[in-house]
Amino acid sequence: MKGHRYLYRRGEYLVFRRGVPKRARAAFGKTEVLTSLGTGSISEARHLLARELEKFDRLLAEVTGTRSPAVVLDTIKREPTAEEAEEGVRLWFAERVGRLVDEVNTITDEDRAVDLMRDYDALSGDAAAGMRIGSESAMMTDWIVEALIERFGWQIAPSTPLHRRLTKLVGRGQMEAARRFAQEANGDPVRVLDDTFSPEQYRLDAERQRERMARTPVSMMGLFDGYAKERKPAAATIKAWRRQLSAFVAFVGHDDAAKVTPEDVVAWKDHLLHKAGKDGSGLSAKTVGETYLSALKTTLRWAVENRKLPINPAETTRVRGAKKVRKRGPGLTDVEANLILKATLTPPPPRLSSERVLARRWVPWICAYTGARVNEITQLRAEDVAKVDGIWTIHITPEAGSVKNHIARTVALHPHLVEQGFPAVAGKATGYLFFDPLRRRGGSDENPQSKKVGEFLADWVREIGVDDPDVQPNHGWRHRFKTVSRNVRMDPEIRDRIQGHAPRTEGEGYGDVSPEATLREVSLLPKYEMPFDGC
Repeated sequence: MKGHRYLYRRGEYLVFRRGVPKRARAAFGKTEVLTSLGTGSISEARHLLARELEKFDRLLAEVTGTRSPAVVLDTIKREPTAEEAEEGVRLWFAERVGRLVDEVNTITDEDRAVDLMRDYDALSGDAAAGMRIGSESAMMTDWIVEALIERFGWQIAPSTPLHRRLTKLVGRGQMEAARRFAQEANGDPVRVLDDTFSPEQYRLDAERQRERMARTPVSMMGLFDGYAKERKPAAATIKAWRRQLSAFVAFVGHDDAAKVTPEDVVAWKDHLLHKAGKDGSGLSAKTVGETYLSALKTTLRWAVENRKLPINPAETTRVRGAKKVRKRGPGLTDVEANLILKATLTPPPPRLSSERVLARRWVPWICAYTGARVNEITQLRAEDVAKVDGIWTIHITPEAGSVKNHIARTVALHPHLVEQGFPAVAGKATGYLFFDPLRRRGGSDENPQSKKVGEFLADWVREIGVDDPDVQPNHGWRHRFKTVSRNVRMDPEIRDRIQGHAPRTEGEGYGDVSPEATLREVSLLPKYEMPFDGC
């Protein structure tokens, strides 16, 4: 099990497994120790594992004459209230019942069901006997109590009233769990005989939890750190969202997400729409909704999913701005496409670096024939251009840099790119084709060199006359590819795979698209006829 050395899962149970050193195998009588811990719960198994480790190390020390290392458990933090202790037991009980229901649903052998029934009855009997006055609590009950104390960071001294109360609650939970198993196994109606574990108590627990969370400060930036650590978004996304969340914190005047109200979010939205622009006129509805509010909503949604907050105060906030009026489509026109491609064949400025000369010459052509995102092409390496099954391809992979869907894809090169000699150019190079990592000056993961190459190309395209603000100089190729591919009746599924778009259905996500299939489809695209003299 990840994070737990010597702990393995075997079917529904966890086991202790540890190899025996050669010098001690005669005494152990085996090459490894393999012992079932009798539970599927990691929190329960950790204490059982500690005991098995202690026994193993003690015997090893006796055999080898070495000192047995101490088993160190986590530092316990504070004493809970009786109410919190009871809530903790109910949480453990709910998890235990969930596992036993899964057990029942997966049993196909009646003898197995009978054996499990006996096991649960035995555990229930041991727990009941241990609860009688003057009796010692059952060993399994004690182990569960210790696991709960460690799990919640409680400080409860043995033999105290709170410890005895906790032990009795766990014992009652074991008895109720045995009854629940019998009900589930026999198909009987579920009846809770111990009110401690009734639905009403769980409702009250949830209500108290919400109240406590409302009183406990929760750092907004801390929540984002938690989200970023788990989700691992792109470095550029982390940088942008951290800036946007910092703007929200500055606007409301505090960093406590638990105090944020829906009214705070609406007020921030209005501020962004009407005052936050550089000239004081505000940001566009698209920017506010898809950038600023998106960062806030996603972070708070993660907080709710991970029980850091009871509700997401930004969930229902929407931006209802007027749609932007477009006088044209977002794709490059025939005239614009030909203007750019013709310009790639003109002599470059004398002081332009060799990498940028290659970028200016080849990136627009590759985008034209693949519909790829410009930064997926500007981060191509020489080894990403290769023959696969006799077909020249490019391999767009997250190993080279950011890929939006985080999935690598291999796309056949259009025959016209091969005809122009792009594979030969790539074959003479090593490493990145369109920038030199050694020339990096103050760049970062959030603003990589490949992105700077894309920005250079966008500026150059504007300079040569493609200056309509309704078309993006690089992304326009991506829209144009979709238009042209429809005109030539390219297979929609393969077209989307070529461009790295998400499958439209679950079925389309199955299997791979071969270089042969992508070559067949990209070859449908008509050649861009240009004068290639001297190029």
